[in-house]
Amino acid sequence: MDSLKEYLEELMDLKRVATISFRSVEGGMSTVKGHIVKIETVSGRDIIETDASMVIGADQIREVNGRRFENIC
Repeated sequence: MDSLKEYLEELMDLKRVATISFRSVEGGMSTVKGHIVKIETVSGRDIIETDASMVIGADQIREVNGRRFENIC
């Protein structure tokens, strides 16, 4: 399976819509749907930004377009 970062970069490059389920800062689960517009590494942590102005740490992501990434953190 591709790594999460590779998959997110592919979705961004192809301008495909991503449905991302992630753990919020409060610990609950949230979902956002949109295009990934930016991926950067800040202090060793991969951060993604969507066109909905959501900023999510890759370590918070649990699922992207139905693909599970539970094992990343």
